Amino acid sequence: MKRSLGIIGVSCCPLNISEVAMLTRSRIALGMLASMLVAGNAFAVSKEAQEFMSIQRKMAPDQCELQRLSTQAAAAQRAGDRGKRIELDKRMEAVVKRLQANQPRLQELAKYVQAPSPDYQAVMQQTIDLRAKCKF
Repeated sequence: MKRSLGIIGVSCCPLNISEVAMLTRSRIALGMLASMLVAGNAFAVSKEAQEFMSIQRKMAPDQCELQRLSTQAAAAQRAGDRGKRIELDKRMEAVVKRLQANQPRLQELAKYVQAPSPDYQAVMQQTIDLRAKCKF
């Protein structure tokens, strides 16, 4: 016989096997539901957020390249290799121009993905993921 402590679902005595199985199935079902909601949430972003994220993905290789070139240019500067620094600066200019071409549209879309927006978390997670993939 179970003695209840007055709180729903809390008892003082061990559960029998059928109750444990039911509780386990409930937890599994709840976990699956939570997973589906999280997965569905990734696709539930607004059209503007989808476009913003698409532009981010398109720009990511150039941003990584710019970061790599900048690191190399700083190393050339420290080493006193003026010729290499000038060459790297020219290569960075081309990358910067490609990135700047996307800036006007990104600025327009940015108002839709700021902190109070429900899309903000998805956009920030993608930004973090893209930066983590940068190898240089």
